[in-house]
Amino acid sequence: MEQDSRELYTVEQAANYLQVSQSSIRSYIRQGMLKAFRIAGKRKVLIPRAALLDLLAPARNDGKGPAASSGSDSTGAQ
Repeated sequence: MEQDSRELYTVEQAANYLQVSQSSIRSYIRQGMLKAFRIAGKRKVLIPRAALLDLLAPARNDGKGPAASSGSDSTGAQ
């Protein structure tokens, strides 16, 4: 099963998916920027794939095109 087809991610999987640190994912959850669920009686946190995708914002100016014509690949986002 591909990771993209999964509906729920652990903090580690979410960090790998977004290419950020696990502490960043935990910070996004604490700040309310990322919706997550804790399994009752467990320390495990699960994050819906849709919430991860909602966290991503297109890099655009005025919603009309790429943010910059040069150097836009420096973020690694594609």
